[in-house]
Parts: sequence; structure tokens; C-alpha cells
Amino acid sequence: MEPLNHDLHRHPGSEELARALYVAHGAALQHWSRGRFGDPQVAEEVVQEVVLAAWRRYHQFDPERGTERAWMFGIAHNVAATRHARGRRHLRSIATDVPPEVALDDADMTRVVERSLIVDGMQSLSSEHRAVIIAAFWDRLSTHEIADRLGIADGTVKSRLHYALRALRGALEERKVL
Repeated sequence: MEPLNHDLHRHPGSEELARALYVAHGAALQHWSRGRFGDPQVAEEVVQEVVLAAWRRYHQFDPERGTERAWMFGIAHNVAATRHARGRRHLRSIATDVPPEVALDDADMTRVVERSLIVDGMQSLSSEHRAVIIAAFWDRLSTHEIADRLGIADGTVKSRLHYALRALRGALEERKVL
């Protein structure tokens, strides 16, 4: 996706830029946020935070480093991580009876956020591609076993796996996981 109208770039603090960012990326960010948080209201708050942050820092966007959408999803990833960390601090303050060995550290929270981004990336794949990735990496089946399970040729499994991994990589790069 190309950057927004160049006239808007001349006035990066304009309300028109914020509206244009929301129109261009709001639906995709909303879908992503709903998958992360499960609550439509929280998802909308996240989208608003992302658009506001992008609007404030639009001067930092560099089309040479990636697409505008990828940049927006990078901001979304940071907003989600911050919200998860805030939630964890809040839970620590109200759950004083939880033993310390059960508490999540920052590395655990980062893994949770990254896993949710991977799940979202998997959901963006076709059902055929998702099936071969799940069989190969979660169920640890060989290509022959996958072919038997799905009732398709070995070569088809290899081809689907190749294209599925390529699509998943693209989805994860867009979400700044890779």
C-alpha cells in the first residue's frame, strides 16, 4: 500500500492526516486488535491510540524502510505490548495473594504478545495453508503423513507448505514480528 496523499505529508499535524490514516488502516487495525484483546471497545481504543501515535510521529515514517501499513502495525504492536504490561501491573497490585513464582515477567508478556500476533498471522492464511502448517509444525507430521491426513498428493503438501510459510512470513513482517 502506498503512503497517503503527499499533500497531507506537507502538514503532518493536520486533522486530515489523522482521518486519512484511520480511513486507510482503521479496519485492518480494528480486526487485528479484536483478535488480540477480544473486546470490541478495547480494540477501538487501541486503534485510536495507534492512529493518534502515528499522527503525532508521522514525520518519522520512512517509506524506504517499509509500507505505511507495516509502520502502523509496528505502532499497534507497541501499543498492545504497553496495554498488556499495564494490565499485568494492575493485576499484580490487586492479586497480592498470587505466589511470585506464578507471576509473568516481561519476557513472558512479550512471548504472549508475539504468540497472539502469530495466531493472527495464521488466521490471515487460507484454510488449506493453515492446515498444512498446523500438521507440519504443531502435529509434527511428515509431508507423507500430511498428504494421507488431508487426502492430497505429497507434492501438493510441499507446494502448499512453501506458499503457506511465505504468506505467513509476509503477514508476520507486516505485524513487525519478524
